Amino acid sequence: MVKSLRNTIKLLLITCCLYVPAIMSAQDVQNSQIETEQQQITVTVSDANLRVKNAEGLAIEIFSLTGEKVYSQRIESPSKSIELSHLQRGFYIVKIGKYTRKIYLR
Repeated sequence: MVKSLRNTIKLLLITCCLYVPAIMSAQDVQNSQIETEQQQITVTVSDANLRVKNAEGLAIEIFSLTGEKVYSQRIESPSKSIELSHLQRGFYIVKIGKYTRKIYLR
């Protein structure tokens, strides 16, 4: 009986060891895809102009630090310039797909 239990435990451990790396590699692939998406998108700010590159087909949302959405638009070209002079000076959060960045408008 003890020998049978040991064999069962060994089998379970071997099965777990074979299964866990498959889960980890799937998570690594997903994380890699997110990192690739975030690396491709670039956001630059000059005074009240926001320039976005490599975000075609994604929505851009801009939030105040209080969480209020102050701007939203779908990006339809590889490079997009957005004039934000209607917003007050200060910090904002830019969200494009899974990419998020804090910016400062002068």
